[in-house]
Amino acid sequence: MSQQQIRQHVRVRAPVDRVFAFFADHERFIRLMGGRCRRIVDGQEEPNGLGSVRRIGPGLLSFDETIVTFDKNARIEYAITRGSPIRAHRGTIDFRDDRGATVVDYVIRFEPKIPLTGGLIARGLKLAWNLNAPKVLARLEQAA
Repeated sequence: MSQQQIRQHVRVRAPVDRVFAFFADHERFIRLMGGRCRRIVDGQEEPNGLGSVRRIGPGLLSFDETIVTFDKNARIEYAITRGSPIRAHRGTIDFRDDRGATVVDYVIRFEPKIPLTGGLIARGLKLAWNLNAPKVLARLEQAA
């Protein structure tokens, strides 16, 4: 099956430490996609850090994402470790300071479990981002 990739590249007018903290907080991060989640396993060094697990979605439709890289103010990577109609999923979020603002490069890669559904899932994820992230990031900028 073919691998899908979604890339979101944004510049947030807020310092990198504040933007990183927002993306690292599971319950705030998921608002970028319009969802809700809860942390079910604490990380090794800090609650939302390396090894932490968030559960996204309701009941039998839920899936878990585990933080596999946590490089403070630079990179977060996560992988789906339970559930979901996709496999080989990896989300990578890179952060870079840009004269007091933060450049965020967010890439999601995955393969669909069901043939021919990858494009539909990718479009759904892009739509969720486009509907929610601009408003959420604007509030983050206002708070800076």
